[in-house]
Amino acid sequence: MAKLSRVAVVVCLWSCLQTHSALACRYNVRDIGFVDLGTEPYYLYGYVRQDTPVDITSGFKKISSAGLMESNIKSEIINIDRQKNHPATKYLEVWRIESFPAAVLVSAEGRSLPISLTKPGQPFEQSLWSALDEVLCSPKRKEILQKVSTTYGVVLLIEGADAEENKSAKVAASGAVETISMQMKMMPKPISHPPALMVIDLESLSREKVLLWSLGLDTDKVNKPYAAVLYGRARLMGALLKGEEITKVSLANILSIIGLDCECGLDLDRRWILGMMLPVRWGEDIQAGTAKTLGFDPENPMVKMEISQILRHSLISSESPQNPNYYPSVPFGYREIAVEFNSAAEEQQNSAVQIPNTASPASGPKRVSESSPLADSYLPIQNMIFILIGLIILVLISGVIIFLRSKRRWSKRI
Repeated sequence: MAKLSRVAVVVCLWSCLQTHSALACRYNVRDIGFVDLGTEPYYLYGYVRQDTPVDITSGFKKISSAGLMESNIKSEIINIDRQKNHPATKYLEVWRIESFPAAVLVSAEGRSLPISLTKPGQPFEQSLWSALDEVLCSPKRKEILQKVSTTYGVVLLIEGADAEENKSAKVAASGAVETISMQMKMMPKPISHPPALMVIDLESLSREKVLLWSLGLDTDKVNKPYAAVLYGRARLMGALLKGEEITKVSLANILSIIGLDCECGLDLDRRWILGMMLPVRWGEDIQAGTAKTLGFDPENPMVKMEISQILRHSLISSESPQNPNYYPSVPFGYREIAVEFNSAAEEQQNSAVQIPNTASPASGPKRVSESSPLADSYLPIQNMIFILIGLIILVLISGVIIFLRSKRRWSKRI
């Protein structure tokens, strides 16, 4: 009887201690960022005419289909003489395109970018392959893919024309990376490497035209520094910050969301978790390396189904006003207060991570929550309840054992 009681006590204690880990979500926000749940793709529209040579038209279809494989860009060839009412013909007027074949890259939001398909001295097939490669690849995008698959995420800093502003933005970005690096050991799920800071200088802007366009920027009009937080499958987390908006606190706020548990206390707009992806080729080599790092395959249908259910229950609706500058707030269930921008000295003293409102500057005052999502999401109430239940069970079992042992002793005395 004594041995049985010891075993029962050990089992109950072990169960109580395991309650927290058993109930913890298997995924964090970073994990979800690697899963493609049908995010709206980019479109590369190719335009031909009735008199375009057949070999050019057929080659256009085959090469664009093959070249864009394993990417988040879909292609469609439009014969403007036969398909005069196709919705994508409006981009011909926007860019005043009169020479064919031609191509325009279009984002899910309807922004467009003309793509040059011809190069002097090159046959059409060769210049088309080169054009598709430029659409999908660039030095920084290759580096981003390598970093997001192995680290916490990426803070991408795009330099402007003013050296002092660039320096200030870089100091803020470095400070945010350092802040998150110190907090990583407290996060629900371990991540091996801290965020990486990447910089696009003025000299590199022309080589990153498609990348900047996907972020809503024009290479000829970048006169202020910009900062973007990228994670998962090269997704944008939150808003693109500009100039004075780039602070240690604001970047740390956005970065902190990536490390959150995807279920426990998470109350986010879906557009934060399933943010816009950069136009990239997500090849098998990157996919295999990512699956090894994560410990699960993001392309597994069962994983997609599980995460889809988590998002359905954990996140608020992603419906928003028809405003291209709209970005959702991140309430987390906390009361929000309107605040002004802190001075540099105040920001250095402010070590708490706060959640920013990423609405455009014209839409109203900046808002932050009064408490940190990281500080308030580690011990969910449901875990406390189950631990309490486990302790009650332990007390009951101990009482039964004591009762039986007392009864046995009483029987011996009689």
